[in-house]
Amino acid sequence: MGLQIINPSGEEIVIQPFTGLQLKQRTVQVWCNVQTHEHNLIYGKAWRKNRVASQNNFIIEFSVPVFRSIANTGSVAMTAFAKKIKLNRPLLFSQTNLPLDAEMHRCVYRMMHYEGSTDLKNIFLFARVLDLLLLQQQSFVRANTPKMIHVKNEYDKERIVFARDYLLTHMDAPPTLIQLASIAGINEFKLKRGFKELFNDTVFGYLAEVRLEMARRALLQKQKTVTQIAFELGYASLQHFSAAFKKKFGVSPVKFG
Repeated sequence: MGLQIINPSGEEIVIQPFTGLQLKQRTVQVWCNVQTHEHNLIYGKAWRKNRVASQNNFIIEFSVPVFRSIANTGSVAMTAFAKKIKLNRPLLFSQTNLPLDAEMHRCVYRMMHYEGSTDLKNIFLFARVLDLLLLQQQSFVRANTPKMIHVKNEYDKERIVFARDYLLTHMDAPPTLIQLASIAGINEFKLKRGFKELFNDTVFGYLAEVRLEMARRALLQKQKTVTQIAFELGYASLQHFSAAFKKKFGVSPVKFG
């Protein structure tokens, strides 16, 4: 046994309890930084002993037996990672942190802000844990497949990640693609193609996914009107927001929650 989620606030959600011995040993951790939008998979000292880290970290922590039971059905890379754990040395799944794409961002967000029945919480979270591990493996495969023809170096990657971060902090009034490329210091073509390579989505497809997940969360909180949420997230009209929300979630925002 041994599986828990640690939110950036420091809240611990225990899905399967750890033994005292397991928390003294190294554990496997899905690490996501919700500020820099990066992720990795780590084998190292238990997170409880390693919590000097910033408040921007979202962690899923596994005991070694639990992780191995899951990894056995994973990709070749994941299975190889699980085998290397036997050496009992600190280990990274990817030697460089990988960018969170829109689907991973949404998965993390849903775990951080679960609003459903208490009885179903652990079942829901465990399912999302598996989803996130699958998405991590897909991200690793993309990063290690020789298809990165537009993101040719670390500078290109840094500029495209900067463009993504700028877009998310200005989603109430997003720039055009040409403006965003200028702000990031790269040409429009490289931004479009490179963004797709890094984040597995178009620039504005990514923005749309993040917006809709934020809208869903805001509606569940019931603290703002549908109109307020639509315009705070930068939708041009209430009708546009309602149509996008219904297409995504199968119900209009007025009837949601």
